[in-house]
Amino acid sequence: MTNDNHRPLVFLDIETTGATARTSRITEIGAIRVENGKVVKEFRQLVNPEQPVPPFISRMTGIHDEMLWDAPLFQTIADELEMFLDGALFIAHNVTFDYGFIKAEFASIGRNFSMDRACTVRLSRRLHPEHRSHRLDLVIERMQVEVLNRHRAYDDAEVLWKFFQEEYLTHGAHLFEHLHKVTSVAR
Repeated sequence: MTNDNHRPLVFLDIETTGATARTSRITEIGAIRVENGKVVKEFRQLVNPEQPVPPFISRMTGIHDEMLWDAPLFQTIADELEMFLDGALFIAHNVTFDYGFIKAEFASIGRNFSMDRACTVRLSRRLHPEHRSHRLDLVIERMQVEVLNRHRAYDDAEVLWKFFQEEYLTHGAHLFEHLHKVTSVAR
């Protein structure tokens, strides 16, 4: 990660058909691109996973097979997503999960994907060691923010952006020092 606080940030969340990128696929991507402290682009996209959505996932997310029949395949949106992410720091809650799925989707169409990334779970642990859990539901509760559609990709990405803004109000530019310490560099 660069040492200045002017690098674009992308707060991203995905919904999937399951827990592992080896056997499951993305059903929805939601992302917010922030440059110089301002939202400059939003990305909201259902994705046809080419496999059924398990009933327990549908109950949790509200995403059903019927919603995805006419959604584009990942390969159709890959270029747009890559341009949206270009040059930014990829930020997610439990970033290994979201990043792993995005990387696997790119690999499935024969493309490499590599970005520097930061984890808001790790950032929350670093900034708030007094809390035992840093699950997104508990972060939402602590921040006392309303989320209209929890477990929908864009709404959860928006929570991450709100979390970052709130922490910036508390920590100012020092937040970027903490962010730097929880960043993984692309390999």
